[in-house]
Amino acid sequence: MLLTDTTINPRDDAVYQQAADVVLQIQNKGFEAFFVGGCVRDLLLKLTPKDYDVATDAKPEDIKAIFPDAKGAGKRFGVSIVTTTAGEFEIAAFRQDGEYFDHRRPAWVDFSGIEADTLRRDFTINALYFDPIKREFVDLIGGRKDLERRTLRVIGDPYERLDEDWLRILRAIRFAARFALRFDPRTWEAVRSLAPFVSGIVPERCTEELRLMLTGPHSGRAVGLLHKSGIWYALWPEIPFDAKRLRKSVMFLQHDKIPPASVWVALFAGLSEAQVTRAAEGLCLTKPEKKALSRK
Repeated sequence: MLLTDTTINPRDDAVYQQAADVVLQIQNKGFEAFFVGGCVRDLLLKLTPKDYDVATDAKPEDIKAIFPDAKGAGKRFGVSIVTTTAGEFEIAAFRQDGEYFDHRRPAWVDFSGIEADTLRRDFTINALYFDPIKREFVDLIGGRKDLERRTLRVIGDPYERLDEDWLRILRAIRFAARFALRFDPRTWEAVRSLAPFVSGIVPERCTEELRLMLTGPHSGRAVGLLHKSGIWYALWPEIPFDAKRLRKSVMFLQHDKIPPASVWVALFAGLSEAQVTRAAEGLCLTKPEKKALSRK
């Protein structure tokens, strides 16, 4: 399937060109290699990808032979980092994940083919592969159609997939908000059912995911979905969801150049000092964020 519906002109995108060159060098050694995940999704949405990830049937030792300066970023998971003049690119071997025992990481991984690599991913819109050399897509589970329909759908059984890694529950909210997606009914049911478990996410991971969804023009949708899904009450059970108060917060959060440390100040505006203290207890805040809240 040819990439014909994107406004990005690869000839004018230095990062794209460098990433494509990485793919080409891997292919020249007889391996498969593709762009994968968010960068492919963003290309189809006519957005400039923040980064380009590469998936391949080459193992880490093969990548090291092709790129002698490559660094291992997660040898157990088959991930390597290749640095070019345009930045770093993550190269991951196709893999199949084992069971998740800690709701975060698989107990084991097995290097495999593109089919198994597709099925281990979270959402169909993030399981798209694109060959920048042949300019062809590989879409084994209808991710492109879901993107065209503006639908967010979990791969496989939604309850099982979201329960594997509870962070995916928050990621579902972020993607739905950022890209104005409708939830597939079964995916939404699973999000609402598993919402209480977000309180068990490691604070660092939870806080970063919230930062991502609560900044920019999509923050209003994110706040609304946090409420409708029940996640708000799982994170801050003592803090009532006050639509009137939060309407003002959202107006501030939607500004593109809001200082990162001000996100929580806006979200918790209008609360008492005791409420703010309780709300911040489960978050992993930076020193500037803590300082900003203390001045609130």
